[in-house]
Amino acid sequence: MKNIIYILSLLVISTCFLGCDENDLSPVIDESAKPSVSATSSVTSISESGSPTFTVTINFDKPIKTTTSFIATQIGGSASENDFSASSAVVPAYAKSATMDITINDDIFVEGSESVDLQISAPGISDSYEVIGTPTVSFNIENSVSNDFIFKMDWDAIYTDSDGDEHHLCDYDFDIEIYDAADDVVAASYSSCPEEIRLSPGDLPDGDYSLTPTFWSSTGAVPPAEPINIPAILTFAKPGVALETIDLTGTWDTETGGFQQSNPNASLFKYTLTISGSSYIVTDSDTGTIVFQG
Repeated sequence: MKNIIYILSLLVISTCFLGCDENDLSPVIDESAKPSVSATSSVTSISESGSPTFTVTINFDKPIKTTTSFIATQIGGSASENDFSASSAVVPAYAKSATMDITINDDIFVEGSESVDLQISAPGISDSYEVIGTPTVSFNIENSVSNDFIFKMDWDAIYTDSDGDEHHLCDYDFDIEIYDAADDVVAASYSSCPEEIRLSPGDLPDGDYSLTPTFWSSTGAVPPAEPINIPAILTFAKPGVALETIDLTGTWDTETGGFQQSNPNASLFKYTLTISGSSYIVTDSDTGTIVFQG
């Protein structure tokens, strides 16, 4: 009787192991069973105008039982990582393809054609389920041009207070305004960091205008451990055509404050914009020097 019970117990245990093995996911051990990966881009050349998006399609030659995630890594080309962004892509279990989005970042810089070489890979997956191949795709980014005029000011940086905590200089309130000959504000940016005004042809009549940056207030900002000269940078640009920057570091500081702190030099009345159709000239009113033309 004991022998019968022992034999029955072994049969039950063996059946359990066999059942568990049948339900387990079978790893792809045979190299010939692993899918080969290919990738194709929907474009070979694209303009950065309007920050367009295109797709890269990832294909398997055979499906597998696992979900596989892919990323794109730049391995070559003249473009920088700031010129584009790439989403990840996921090939579901038993599927054979997926797409990832590549978004081109429009900017105001004067650039030629830039190239990008991307490697498509699936990092972090088990060797038992790996896929074969790390394909590459290549494309060119073409410079965009515009007849608009950009007036921009940036002043952000990280600083520490007396307790050693970090803060951003964006907490200090700066504004930019454009005045006409009657000293009326005809364009302004008051609530961003950086501040930016973009004019298209016809937005303002031809003529002369004052481009005026202002340190409005230090209210609400945590004082730094030591006073800081605010690193304000002005940018004048005709996107893709011409761009100039002017360093105004030292014009304002955290200790003196801005207009609301009764700083008599809170506003800088120094730069004159002359508009003629879609042509723009910025002149330093103090010296008569042309600092931007486009």
